[in-house]
Amino acid sequence: MKGQDKDAEIKFFDRFDRKGGYDVFDTSGYQKISKIMKKIIPLKNGAIIYDMGCGSGAFTFYLANAYPKSRVIGIDISKGCILRAKKDSPAIEFQIDDVEHLKIKNSSADLVCYSGILHHFPDFSKVAQEAFRILKPGGKLFSYDPNLYNPAFWLYRNNNSPFYSSKGITSNERLLKAREIKKVFSNYGIEMKTKIVSGIKFRYVESKKASPLLSVYNFMDQILAITPLASLFGSFILGFGKKQ
Repeated sequence: MKGQDKDAEIKFFDRFDRKGGYDVFDTSGYQKISKIMKKIIPLKNGAIIYDMGCGSGAFTFYLANAYPKSRVIGIDISKGCILRAKKDSPAIEFQIDDVEHLKIKNSSADLVCYSGILHHFPDFSKVAQEAFRILKPGGKLFSYDPNLYNPAFWLYRNNNSPFYSSKGITSNERLLKAREIKKVFSNYGIEMKTKIVSGIKFRYVESKKASPLLSVYNFMDQILAITPLASLFGSFILGFGKKQ
């Protein structure tokens, strides 16, 4: 399997320094993700947290608020996004780095978060290997990514769909299955559980054709969130892991 086209990621995300940041969810969306995460992953004061694929720091801000007595560090491969993140959240640390080849010490992290980044890899085995390396024994992992089995995502982002659109994504992106996330991380010594949820509102989509339908999508996704079907067909897969 081919590796990630890193130049495509950098080119796509560098522009968000000029565009005012990369911030796709509304406040309630970020709050829902961080609330679920904090409930399942409690941390002691002074914990070291890395937000991998932090972009311009949108989720990093909520992560820092969820764990206010921890040291939170945002990591991204895009220089443009890191420059924007430092402007928007000067109280938070941000660093340029590659999540497949991190300049982080072994066994130094209490929590590693992957903020919608795993689906940017054709194969995220190297990401999982690095997570295991930098996590302390018993350290925790959290991720969120779009669910292949969500009908709206499949129609809009699966290239087998007649309504597929590549607007607003990189050539690396794909939809994920929960079992792939579990399998890849377990192969590298991280026991992984998943929870599929809906009700995470988007604030914008880049496609001008899809933009008028965004409010409809958000409404239908909120309805899905309160049904039993959300556990299979919800919009996002949340991953919760622990280093063995």
